[in-house]
Amino acid sequence: MDPQARTILETIATLAPDASDAAETDDAAWLADFRYQTTLLKAFSGDPEQVHAITHLLVPSETGRLVIRLYRPKPGPLPLLLHIHGGGAIAGSIDGHDPALRALANRTGWLVAAHAYRLAPEHPFPAQLDDGWTALTALSARADALAIDPSRMVVSGDSIGGTLATALAARAVAENGPPLHGQILLYPNTDLRRGANYPSRKSEDGNIIDADSLERQIDLYLASDADRANPRVSPILADDLATLPPTMLVTCENDPLRDEGEAYGQRLREVGVAVDHHRIDGMIHAVLQMGGHTVATSRLLDRIAAWLEKR
Repeated sequence: MDPQARTILETIATLAPDASDAAETDDAAWLADFRYQTTLLKAFSGDPEQVHAITHLLVPSETGRLVIRLYRPKPGPLPLLLHIHGGGAIAGSIDGHDPALRALANRTGWLVAAHAYRLAPEHPFPAQLDDGWTALTALSARADALAIDPSRMVVSGDSIGGTLATALAARAVAENGPPLHGQILLYPNTDLRRGANYPSRKSEDGNIIDADSLERQIDLYLASDADRANPRVSPILADDLATLPPTMLVTCENDPLRDEGEAYGQRLREVGVAVDHHRIDGMIHAVLQMGGHTVATSRLLDRIAAWLEKR
């Protein structure tokens, strides 16, 4: 493991609540602890960079107004990167990802948008996907007003955000939505079936994610156990992957989700989707949010920028 990654894990261990009795903790208390631990990741992001402009768009949704934050690195018409934050769909926020989103906008030169999607268990799946659809269609409809280049729109996400990003890309095809020209999947969950058996789930257990916590996250995310086999939840089970756009897939060597992410990439290749896969050696889950403590984050941003330039 990269020494910088190991230092991050050691620091998190000193800050996180004692999880020795987590199995006996009721859902409300466990969720509060999980949300607190998710907020800790922002501490590793470093100082937020200055961005040319940050604005907010409020768009109607089925449960009220959906907030979309726009990070504009420079004036003029720009391509759009819609990013969906991680957090197991039960935690996380735009604010928690703010330093990473600023850096993403500055490094790529793209307009980065991020929406404050509803979280489970208060709003179980498919609320998160529906909010992504609302954000995507609203941004596309307002392309002229927002100085968005509609010929270059890409969706991205980290962790469960990557899962939602690829589900959103599939929905855009199935429902004749806005055309997406790529998807960026950063260490995504791709198989949420109970007890999914991937070697990295065992060999890297406890590196940011542990097996018991992962199962509990999924239980809180979904309305029923049957949803685990829904291809919009577990995209590796989808039959129609050939319609998905060119894909940038990033996995981390010391991440429990490594093998399922790479298995999804292989499925995409098998049906003819162009996949640019990069495994970050020695690195752990959530590296996008660790720019203040590891050089791997800067290298990741450079790789994303180079891939987007090809779009």
